[in-house]
Amino acid sequence: MNEPRIQDVARLAGVSTTSISNFLNNRMEQMRPDTRLKIQQAIAQLGYRPNSAARQLKTGVAAMVGLLVPSLANQFFGALACAIETAAARHGCQVMTFSTFRDPDRERAVMADLLAYGAQGIVTGSALNDTDHLATIATRCPVVAFDIRHTLDKHGTITTVSVDNVAAAALAVEHLAALGHRSIALVTPPPYTLNRQDRLKGFQQAVARAGLTGELIIADATEAPRDPHGDTQLFELGRSAAARLLAAASRPTAAIGINDMMAIGIGVGLRQLGKQVPRDFSLIGIDDIFFALAHDPPLTTVRQPIQAMADTAVQRIRAPGAATAGDGGLFAPQLIVRASTAAPRT
Repeated sequence: MNEPRIQDVARLAGVSTTSISNFLNNRMEQMRPDTRLKIQQAIAQLGYRPNSAARQLKTGVAAMVGLLVPSLANQFFGALACAIETAAARHGCQVMTFSTFRDPDRERAVMADLLAYGAQGIVTGSALNDTDHLATIATRCPVVAFDIRHTLDKHGTITTVSVDNVAAAALAVEHLAALGHRSIALVTPPPYTLNRQDRLKGFQQAVARAGLTGELIIADATEAPRDPHGDTQLFELGRSAAARLLAAASRPTAAIGINDMMAIGIGVGLRQLGKQVPRDFSLIGIDDIFFALAHDPPLTTVRQPIQAMADTAVQRIRAPGAATAGDGGLFAPQLIVRASTAAPRT
């Protein structure tokens, strides 16, 4: 069977080949939303893949998606980069990835460079409270904010894609409560970001519902002025927080790391202090990064459906007219039970 051509897509969508070319090259300023949707549906129905090499020869640039992450030191964002690359490859796109340390000024500069290179859209994982700089760029190209739950008052012009972080933290609490833990701690770097705030909210709500004692331990990230959010030192922050867990007034028997990197650090810190997981202390993370399986014992965690989220993010960039602004999707988390959680010793 012959590969579908651009003419086939145009015929099925009922538009000109020029419209298809404009769509593929992100020149859609004058294109009606229903036309964009027809083109997207025709491309999907035919399984059309644009000839990236020919397009690059014609335009001088390859189709490109920009990815801005806080820091690749957190393995979750390495996994996100791989997932975005996999999704982008299906659309004949390349990906350029930058670590921005959640610095709005750096993000502005990087996004300006990406636009100059001809990026068709940008995915950013900074999850900052202030998204004004993203809204400004969104007037020039599609912007997908990763790990932010959409609210019309703050993110009306930005598409968002996120796991339900409130539900993710609640799943962790509910799992520990079902095992019989009555005092649980949440360990986090400074909760300056929207995703961390949602996880904190989910923790507090679930603890209150279950009638448990909840302890919040905020790890100190001030030793790295360039990184006040702690993204480059998550493991060490978790390791150093282990002693505070054992000394906490509420005497928790279990802890939730705000993410897997912190939870793994906590586990190492507890072992260094002579404690065993889960015999002496149950431990759970959030994200389900690859290293969760390498933890000793394997880490119970709450999984994000990262590939499905990446697919949606890239789809919203390639076909921004297929959804209204902000309709990026809120994904359900999944509890993954491994060996790091157990009933507390009596």
